[in-house]
Amino acid sequence: MPPQTSYKISEARKNFAEVLDRANQGEEIVIMRGNEVYARIGPAADGGKRPFGLLRHRRLPDNLFDTVDAEQAAIDAGDWNDDTGVWQGKSNNSENTQ
Repeated sequence: MPPQTSYKISEARKNFAEVLDRANQGEEIVIMRGNEVYARIGPAADGGKRPFGLLRHRRLPDNLFDTVDAEQAAIDAGDWNDDTGVWQGKSNNSENTQ
């Protein structure tokens, strides 16, 4: 069993960095309120690498970007209008290019 140290709440508050360091070294720290155990602080369980949650099971389909719709094709070509009708593409008029 790892060594155990006890602190009063006020002592633990004043020396919080020390309490955390000792707990990180494997020591169990007991916080006392009067004569009663108020809390215990110990080393964190070694969880290793955290899983990516529920998304770790999700996969993107291999064919996600295989098809290109007309709007995306126009955007890729540089010729499209935004929702308000403002032209956002390149000039089709070769006379204006220098």
